[in-house]
Amino acid sequence: MSPDPDAVFAPLPRAVVEGCAEPDDTPPRHVVHLPITIAGTDEAVRFAYILARSLASIPGVEVAGATVSAEDAQHVRRWVFCDLVMPDRRRCLRAAGHDGRCAPGGQ
Repeated sequence: MSPDPDAVFAPLPRAVVEGCAEPDDTPPRHVVHLPITIAGTDEAVRFAYILARSLASIPGVEVAGATVSAEDAQHVRRWVFCDLVMPDRRRCLRAAGHDGRCAPGGQ
């Protein structure tokens, strides 16, 4: 007898979800948009990479989440970093599309 697909994918009651979830006491995240005038997308990504790495020691700055977009197409973003989660739960901070193996911290 196969399970009823409607029962398998039925949403859990809110009380069950809230009982299993950890409280979300993290502060809200924000994105800072900093327009720059630069020749092309590849140059903008290189600039963002250098800028993000220079800010990496500041608490609360998520370097791996850096993206670049054209001013008139901000919904189309290009990743600056690889952002793959490594086995030690740190993220690869090498450039997006890098050759070779990933390395936590961009080493």
